[in-house]
Amino acid sequence: MRLSRRRLMLVALGAAAGAAGCSGPPGNVEPPAPSASPDPSLLRDDIADGITVEDRGFSTFQVPGLPATRRIVGAAGVFRNTTSQPMKIHVRFRFVDDAGRGWHSQESNDWAAVLNAGWGYLPPGQAVEFGDVDQVDAADADRVAGIVMYVIALPAAPSILLPAKIVGLKPRPTPKDEWDYVSFEVDCPLIKLEEPNFGLVYRSPEGRLIGGWFVYRANFIHLKDELPKGETDEYRQGTSRHTLPVVLPPGIQPGAVTMYLWPS
Repeated sequence: MRLSRRRLMLVALGAAAGAAGCSGPPGNVEPPAPSASPDPSLLRDDIADGITVEDRGFSTFQVPGLPATRRIVGAAGVFRNTTSQPMKIHVRFRFVDDAGRGWHSQESNDWAAVLNAGWGYLPPGQAVEFGDVDQVDAADADRVAGIVMYVIALPAAPSILLPAKIVGLKPRPTPKDEWDYVSFEVDCPLIKLEEPNFGLVYRSPEGRLIGGWFVYRANFIHLKDELPKGETDEYRQGTSRHTLPVVLPPGIQPGAVTMYLWPS
C-alpha cells in the first residue's frame, strides 16, 4: 500500500514532534485523553481553556494519479483565543462515524489526527483558521461522518501572524508529480524572516470548510528539497511574492484559500 510522502515523512520524523526546541514545549505533544462520557466509545471534543472553536468542516477528494481506492481527507476549523495572552495551539482532528465513535484505518492503529504536525500561533482575541489533509483508503474515508477536536494551548511570547494574499494556484502538472503549488504575496514587518511556518485553509464554493495544509518547520524539515526553482524561502522586509508546495483540493479557486505565516 502506498503512503503519501507527507505520511512517510511524519512517521520518520515522529520523534521531532517531541523535540521542537524553542518552537514548542519539551516532551510529548500528544493531546490529553478525550473528555469522559457515559459511553466511552463516543468521542468528545477536548479543547483547552481560553480557546473556542467557531466553525469546523471536513471533506474527501480523489488523490491525483492514484486509483479510486485512495482518497485524501481534509479537516479544518476556526479557533479563537479568548484570552489576553498570545497562545500557541496544537490541534488534532479525529474522525468519527455517524454514531460519534472513532474508527481505525489499515494504516494507523489509532486514526487520531489529520492535523498533528506541530504548533500554530494564535494572537490574543483573534480567530485563525487551521486545517490539514492526509491520504487514506477510500473505504476508510467513506466512514467519516464528522470530526472531534483535541486542542492544547500554551502561553507564548508575542510574535507575528502574517496574512498572505493568494495570487495563484497551480495544480501538479501531471498525476505523477508530488506537489501542487500556491503563489502568494506577504507584507513582512521584519528585516528578514526565514523558513516560516505556514498554514492554508480551503473552503467550498458555498463557504464550507473542507480542509487545509499545515507546515510546522520543526517537523517538516525536508521542505526545502521540494521548493520550486528560484524560491529562496526568505522573506525580506516589505512585500514579496513566493511559491510553496502544497496539496490542493481539485478545482479549488484562489478566493477560497486563506493563508497565514508565522516565525518558526
